[in-house]
Amino acid sequence: MLDYELFNVTDDHCYNIARALNYCKACGEDGLKFTNGIYHLYPEKASVRAVSVSNHDICGYTSIAMLLEDMKDFTIDGGDSLFVSHGVMITAAVINCENVTLRNFRFTVCAPMRMEAVVTDCNEKHCVIEVVNDVSYYIRDGRLRFTDGYGHDDPYHYTMMMCRNGETGYMPETKQSFDKNLRFTQLEGRSIRLDNLLLEPEPDMKLILGPQLRHGCTVFLEHCKNSLIENTSFRHSYAMGIIAQLCDTVTVHGISVKPEGSGFSTNCDATHFVSCTGRIEVSDSYFEAMLDDAMNVHGIFTRIEMIEDDGILVRDMHPGSKGLSLYRPEDIIAVMNPKKLVSESSYTVDSVEMINQEYVFLKLREPTTYIQEGNVVENMSIMPEVIFKNNIVKDNRARGILLASRGRITVEGNRFHTPGCAILFESDGEMWYESGGTEEVMIKNNLFDNCGYARGEWGSAVIEIKPRKDFDGINYYHRHIAVKNNFFRKSEKLLFSAADTKNIEFVDNIVPRDTYMTSYENCKNITETNNVIGVFQPEPINLSLVDIAQYVGTGEKL
Repeated sequence: MLDYELFNVTDDHCYNIARALNYCKACGEDGLKFTNGIYHLYPEKASVRAVSVSNHDICGYTSIAMLLEDMKDFTIDGGDSLFVSHGVMITAAVINCENVTLRNFRFTVCAPMRMEAVVTDCNEKHCVIEVVNDVSYYIRDGRLRFTDGYGHDDPYHYTMMMCRNGETGYMPETKQSFDKNLRFTQLEGRSIRLDNLLLEPEPDMKLILGPQLRHGCTVFLEHCKNSLIENTSFRHSYAMGIIAQLCDTVTVHGISVKPEGSGFSTNCDATHFVSCTGRIEVSDSYFEAMLDDAMNVHGIFTRIEMIEDDGILVRDMHPGSKGLSLYRPEDIIAVMNPKKLVSESSYTVDSVEMINQEYVFLKLREPTTYIQEGNVVENMSIMPEVIFKNNIVKDNRARGILLASRGRITVEGNRFHTPGCAILFESDGEMWYESGGTEEVMIKNNLFDNCGYARGEWGSAVIEIKPRKDFDGINYYHRHIAVKNNFFRKSEKLLFSAADTKNIEFVDNIVPRDTYMTSYENCKNITETNNVIGVFQPEPINLSLVDIAQYVGTGEKL
């Protein structure tokens, strides 16, 4: 393994890193190791590649601090160092690689392009806030804009009320709004007056204000096989902590997503996996204070725009997905009604012709006689197994994890304390176009600790399976979902809400009330047995029905 110090010869680490990685690739080195320290990363001499990153606003030439491309059997060891990004970049990109490991990194950003503030005065006419984080911003003509100081400049988009009085965790009053008429006035120092705010905060309550766009992310993987990210922390990110797309087998082990000196960590999801194959595993990790979810796994629907005799023209409708190579020759695709999302027919892709960033022509081996314009297409050959095991998820903005894959899914030994759903099953063919009905799901031995505490936000149940817009009474979107041996502690929302599922098991769980709440819509073969009432104590005395004993996930005591 090569020592980075051999290339640490200038003050610009992006330049040094690019030369070190180019040398490793040219000379067949098996790794690069950093000496423990603090490394500041600036975009001027960073690597640049044209990339399209799903669920972000990255489509084109982008600065990358560490670029691993076309490499095999390679490890980059951060030496437990802190890497600080100054200016929007992708901190580490792994593209078209095999058997690559990233370990022992500590990632953060200097100016996160999100404002954190404390309410100092509030009445029915206006609100005064004091900015408490290192965000770069300016106000012009009553409008708030965020900047990274290196060319990225975005207008205000949303406000979110957090906690009050310095308490940790989010309060039941957590709410968000998108105020088009909100006006800002700079006062003395870092105080700002807000007029026309739709929310009604109180003094000492914290607010987060942010833009809509996601120009950067921390770790990006594309077209990789057998990738491992371990023993790595994410303090702050311009957008997602880890985003992997079109990859075969990604393992995330022992990561920590937790802010330092701030109320939020990643600006959206901690981990996100799009149209991957093989196995997706996230284990023994800690997730806190994300401005979205701990994990999201899904595929992408495309919409049929034109039908030819030998194939179909499809369009990528996902608002954050452009230019992705979603199809390959020999893939099996399913054609679906966008309201039902149940396969009506399947076809084999003979060849793929990229027209532009949104349109793709798929030549098919079977006749297109019965295909209809406006239907959506799902790639049935891209269905990873998903494992989410021994993790803690707490005090974030939205939900715990979102699951949409036809591969086997296991959620085991985790602790959830989330304002919205702990686990959400959702896909749609008319808005986000995120695909993935499930076949076999096991949710077992988890602690759901007062989930769904943000009233009116982010779901109606601790575990929620969203309904389709249309159901024919015959074909079910999900095949088998089992919820077994879990401990539910307190919830003002439903414990379990399921729709359009053929086989359901809700058994052997410890629940918090005499008449625990479940709800079913368009479901068949429902089994509810051996669920018992449990009283949560510092040391639960009767866990005979669950296999979590005194510990859950990473070993935190109940």
